[in-house]
Amino acid sequence: MRIPWRRFGILLFLLFFDTPSAALPIAQEYQVKAVYLYNFANFIKWPKSAFANRYAPFNICILGDDPFGKEIDVALENEKVNGHRVKIQRLINIKKIKICQILFISASKKSQLSEILTFLKQYPILTVSDSNNFVKQGGMIQFFKQGKKIRFYIAPETAMTAGLKIDANLLLIAKIVHRTQK
Repeated sequence: MRIPWRRFGILLFLLFFDTPSAALPIAQEYQVKAVYLYNFANFIKWPKSAFANRYAPFNICILGDDPFGKEIDVALENEKVNGHRVKIQRLINIKKIKICQILFISASKKSQLSEILTFLKQYPILTVSDSNNFVKQGGMIQFFKQGKKIRFYIAPETAMTAGLKIDANLLLIAKIVHRTQK
């Protein structure tokens, strides 16, 4: 997969992003995470079956309480991923999940996480959350804070099982979690 240098530069910038305070304000933290979600889309290859047709939108879905607010809609307005227009979808339950290419699972759904991840195994959907132990429970990408920075864990085997191919450049800047790790 060929990655535009501008997008790779943005991803690297986020990796080294600092703020003057000891912790990111919540709004700014979720702005950074929103940009990460979009950039993940450019470093992962979905099977053709992930889209209803070649004109279908690239759906970034948020399941549960929305920590991003309208900023994610504004930030990703008019963006495209491999020719698919990016659309933000907010879901309250898993009934419409199969339309998603990326699914951010809010902490408000933590009590249902096992059920959600079991249901998702049949779909090529990138699962992302900032809930503790998300990748160890079967998620694919988990945000975490390291000092003043937002970092992420990736479980590549989990993504591969779902039919997703993660670009090596993304794996280079992630902390890898394998299924056998506790």
